Amino acid sequence: MLCSGTGFSKNRNAEAAAREASAQALEKAGQTASRAALVFASYEHRDHYPEILREVRRVTQAEHVIGSSAYGVMTESSELENRHAVAVMAVHCDDDAFASLMASDLQESNFRAGEKAAKTLAHSGFHPSSLVLLADPFSFQSHHFFEGLESVLGYLPITGGLSSENGRDGKTFQMAGGRLAFDSAALLALGETLRAETAMARSCQPFGDPVQITKAEGNLIYEMDGRPAYDMLLESISQTPIESTDHLTQRVFLGIPVRSFQTDFVNSPYLIRNLMGINEKKGLLTCVSPVPEGEFVTFACQDPEFARQSLKEVLDDMRERILPGKPAFGLYFNSCARGSRLYGQRQVDIRMIRDAFPDTPILGFFGYGEIAPVDFVNHLHHYSGVLTLVS
Repeated sequence: MLCSGTGFSKNRNAEAAAREASAQALEKAGQTASRAALVFASYEHRDHYPEILREVRRVTQAEHVIGSSAYGVMTESSELENRHAVAVMAVHCDDDAFASLMASDLQESNFRAGEKAAKTLAHSGFHPSSLVLLADPFSFQSHHFFEGLESVLGYLPITGGLSSENGRDGKTFQMAGGRLAFDSAALLALGETLRAETAMARSCQPFGDPVQITKAEGNLIYEMDGRPAYDMLLESISQTPIESTDHLTQRVFLGIPVRSFQTDFVNSPYLIRNLMGINEKKGLLTCVSPVPEGEFVTFACQDPEFARQSLKEVLDDMRERILPGKPAFGLYFNSCARGSRLYGQRQVDIRMIRDAFPDTPILGFFGYGEIAPVDFVNHLHHYSGVLTLVS
C-alpha cells in the first residue's frame, strides 16, 4: 500500500501553519501517521524554520522528513508565491521504502559531500532506485556532487530543486531528519519498490540558427562562427520580436548542448545557462559556465506560449509512461522565473498538472534551479518545470 496527501497553510504563525498543513496532509492520505514527509516553507517564515520542522515531525510522526526554504510553494490545490505559506506532503507505505540524510559542507567539497552521502546510504544497506535532492544554490556544484554520488552508487536518476528565498538575503535552508542547515543538500532516497517517472517542461525557446563557438576561454566567449560573439548575438536577435537591446542578460540565454556534436536545439534536449555579462567594445559574452570551443550553442528567450505547449507535451507523455500504474503522488520543482513572472497570472502550471492527473497529490516549490536526468545523465536546469510521478 502506498498512499499520500498534501496540505498547505497561509497562517502567518509558523507553528500553526506547519500543524495545519501536516494535519491536512494526513487527513487526505487517510492516515494518522506517515512513513515520510516533505515540507516546503516560504522565506517569510525564515525565522521559524526550526519550529516548522519540529511540528511537521511531531504531527506526521514521519521517520524520514526533508524540506527546503522557498520563494513559493504549491500543492495540487494552489500555487502560493512570495507570501507566508507552508506546504506538506505525508506519504505512508507498508514497507521501508524511504531513507533520508543531509549532505553537509558543500562549499568545502561538493564531490566529498556527494561521496559521503552515497557511502552512508550504501553502508545502511538501503538500495535506492532514485533520489530526491534539495540543495543550497549558493554552494551546490551539480557536476561535482553527482560525480561524488556516482563514484559509490553508480548512476541513479535524481530529481529535485535548488532552495530559494526572497531574492534579497542570499541564504537558503535545507531540512533533513531533525536538522536545519545551509550549505547543504537534503536527500530522500526512494527504495526499489517505488517507480519514479520524471520529465521536464521548458520555458526558453531557441531563436536564430545554432552557432559554433570558435574562440573561447573558460566561460568567456570571444567568437562565434569566426565573428565577435556580441555581433552574432545582435544578428540573432534581429530575427526575433525583441525590439530593445536593454537588459539583454536578463532576457536572452544560451542553450548548451547535452550531447557531443549536437546542432539541433528544436527537437533535442539542451541546457539553459545565463549570460553573466556582455562586453560590446571587445565583442565578447560571458556565460555562467564554461563553453568549450567547437561546440554549437543557441540563443534562447522565455516565452509563455512555448512554456504552456512544452508542459502540455510533458503531461501527455507522462500519462503514457506511467501506465499501467497510477501515480501515488507527484513532485513538481518549478523555476522562480516561471509562475506569475512568466505567465502574468498565477496557477497556470498547477492547473494543467491537476487537469492531467486529477486524483494525484502534488507537492512542489519555486526554486533557483531544477534537477532532472537527460539521457541517463543528471543535470542542473534553469527556467524549467520538473515533474516526477511516483507509483
